Amino acid sequence: MPGRIVLYGATGYIGARTARAMVASGARPVLAGRDRGRLNALAARLARTGEGIELETAVAGIERPEPLRQLLEPGDVLVSTAGPFLKVGRSAVAAAVEAGAIYLDSSGEPPFIRQVFEEFGPRAERTGAVLLTAFGYDYVPGNLAGALALEAAGPAAARVRVGYFVRGNIRKGTSAGTRASVAGVLLEPGYAFRGGRVVSERTAARVMSFEIDGKARQAFSIGSSEHFALPRLRPRAAGAGGIVAQAPLTEVGVYLGWFGAATRLVSYASALATPLGRLPGVRRALDQQARRVQRSRAAPGTGEAIRSDVVAVAGDASGGKLAGVHLTGGDPYSFTAPMLAWAAGRAATEGVRPAGALGPVEAFGLGSLESACADAGFSRERRS
Repeated sequence: MPGRIVLYGATGYIGARTARAMVASGARPVLAGRDRGRLNALAARLARTGEGIELETAVAGIERPEPLRQLLEPGDVLVSTAGPFLKVGRSAVAAAVEAGAIYLDSSGEPPFIRQVFEEFGPRAERTGAVLLTAFGYDYVPGNLAGALALEAAGPAAARVRVGYFVRGNIRKGTSAGTRASVAGVLLEPGYAFRGGRVVSERTAARVMSFEIDGKARQAFSIGSSEHFALPRLRPRAAGAGGIVAQAPLTEVGVYLGWFGAATRLVSYASALATPLGRLPGVRRALDQQARRVQRSRAAPGTGEAIRSDVVAVAGDASGGKLAGVHLTGGDPYSFTAPMLAWAAGRAATEGVRPAGALGPVEAFGLGSLESACADAGFSRERRS
């Protein structure tokens, strides 16, 4: 029997878009959140646009896992779009783990992603749960581009770099939830995959240049799910006579190029700001600002067209380039909602294996993921 889909945070900006995408795909999610009035209003709007469908609603706080846990059975799918995830996201993951359910979220917050893989992943393996964090613009396109570049590079690939870039007005083109998440992550520690393992590293510690359409674009390092997911696609394999048939990945770098010419300035500012995060007064002020932004529920500005480029470059152990992939798409929200809907629908009907915290390619396969991303507006432009 297909599992139920429970969408937590359904009344938020990305949550409502995801609910519409789910209904359009034929799914009937349970709409969950804190406010029954807003949930019922959303269900009514979806009924008017979905040929009179009736959706179940459920009020559940997220301070503790128990309310969400009561909605889930093994094999059900919990989709969480309620952020900032560092503040409110852990209970949703814990509920899915305890239930042996499949979990997806729209988080782009590096420290939270690391918690899902390192803390909750082993627990999920024991209960049979599957955890798919960062399953939206952050960071499915980079996982796809990185996997495609590694496939094209062949067994000699030992390193891969992924860069995220946009064209358009980022400030006006982001929602309140995104801005609250960014505020919460600003002073958090970062990480990278170097020397064959995940290591702590200051956010924006490194600046890297990528070539897009013949022009050099700078980006600074960020933590992401690619650091955990891409190395698992290249396990060490022994060939005839015990000779290693393909090199394991020793380095994965992920870089954010949203700030254009100001990239190095942002990197320097991050170096100055990180020590301030240890001061209680600074931390409280940042938390209060994040809550104010979140309560505003502001959606992205209208008429602000944003285009996205995601580039991956695979190289050998000495740093030589072996292959490159360039994906293009639209704004993050137009991609995230249909991707969450696709993954939830497939997970509910077909399941996902193995248990534990997985990357998107590991969960669904490279070909299926590339097709789903293309349907959601993110496709391969060219090989370079």
